[in-house]
Amino acid sequence: MHENDIDDVKRLLERRNNEINIIEKVASKINKSLDMDVIANTMLESMHEYFDFEHSMILLVDQNESSLKVIATYGYDDQGIGAEVKIGVGVIGMVAKKKKLMRLGNMGAQKQYVNAIKEQVQPVNKGKPLDEIVLPGLQNAESQVAIPMLIENELIGVFSVESDRVNIFDKSDELIIKILANQAASALQNAKLYNLEQQRLRELDRAHAELADLNLNLEKKVSDRTEELVALSEKLSKYFSPQVYDSIFSGELDVKIQTQRKPLTVFFCDLQGFTHLTEKLEPEILTEILTEYLTAMSRIAINWGGTIDKYIGDAILVFFGDPESKGNKEDAIACVSMALEMLDKLESLREGWRERGIASSLNARIGIHSGVCTVGNFGSEDRLDYTVIGNGVNLASRLESSAEPNKILISEDTYLLVKDEMKCVKKQDISVKGISYPIKTYEVSGFSANSDSYSSKLVKSIPGLSLTFDPNEIEDNDRAMKLISEILSRLV
Repeated sequence: MHENDIDDVKRLLERRNNEINIIEKVASKINKSLDMDVIANTMLESMHEYFDFEHSMILLVDQNESSLKVIATYGYDDQGIGAEVKIGVGVIGMVAKKKKLMRLGNMGAQKQYVNAIKEQVQPVNKGKPLDEIVLPGLQNAESQVAIPMLIENELIGVFSVESDRVNIFDKSDELIIKILANQAASALQNAKLYNLEQQRLRELDRAHAELADLNLNLEKKVSDRTEELVALSEKLSKYFSPQVYDSIFSGELDVKIQTQRKPLTVFFCDLQGFTHLTEKLEPEILTEILTEYLTAMSRIAINWGGTIDKYIGDAILVFFGDPESKGNKEDAIACVSMALEMLDKLESLREGWRERGIASSLNARIGIHSGVCTVGNFGSEDRLDYTVIGNGVNLASRLESSAEPNKILISEDTYLLVKDEMKCVKKQDISVKGISYPIKTYEVSGFSANSDSYSSKLVKSIPGLSLTFDPNEIEDNDRAMKLISEILSRLV
């Protein structure tokens, strides 16, 4: 090998090493960032540094893939960022369309270049009164090279360089410039994808924030609405017996006209002397007394499982057996047990009323009957009333009016169901309108000794006398009898 040949090989090797070094340096710079503007400007600055390109620009394919848009320029007075070039129009447009490098030299002698420049400079939106962005360009350009920026033959953009000197581009530099252009294309594509992902994440964050705000508002609205419904439900519950209320809101009881015949135990209670009391007391005091009485009686009825049908002034109508039933016998026993507890409670209420200066005594009369009645929703299509009707109700009312003050009068039908649990005394028969035969009646005095509810303990209180009697605790019967005799002697 001649010495000249050796020198040529050395120069070629040195050039290749220099090219590799340039590629590494430029790639290192443009790959440090994911900002498209930083990448593009770094590329243009590097091309000036290593190849003395004083006027250059980078254009990227637009989203509609019908044009290119300037994203960065170098060396121009007017940067022209955002200027558009239609694909297939002009030098840059043809390079984009054919994906082939195009080199032009001695352009001053080519009038076609002027026409190409005019075609490249297009308004962003035709037909709209907007300021058009002019594509940067040298007025006295003599040479230009436009290189497609490709990733696996997919066009990303175009790198364009021009100069006012003739043929300043060394053809031997084309390969390295292509490599650097494609390196920039890869970096810009990565940045674009990264920006799209960041934009998507921001949109997701905004969507999540809006959704969270919507959920918060929705939760608040639901909470507020729930509170309103709970408040309304609590108000509605005051108009229904608990069993009826639960049946309606659980869906077991349809809100429509619907009745059925079934065995019930009906309780009717009225206050003796209430009408006379209304003439003596102020309405406010009378209302207070009546509310106290009805509240106490209602709580007892609910505790025993009774369905409160209605209040008729001071009267109360309660029935057992619907919408829930424990069986005919158990329902009847529960009803009579409820009545006994009500009489005890009324006695303590009377004591409290006397202490408040209400001397007139209020006594309850109670009638109870067990039999088949019609129960359900009665009324019109616009207003319903859950109630019980029939001869059984009339009979309970008739028993109540025939009962003595603070006594419980039951029909024979009820007596046959409760006789094992209650102490009952046969009373005179009564006649009831609509019933052709006399009704046998019984008066309840308390629980029988064999009843689980029976208690030998007796606690009674009247003005001037309080009595607590429990035979199981008396240790000296003679002394107890002597004490009772002494009390009796003072009463004579």
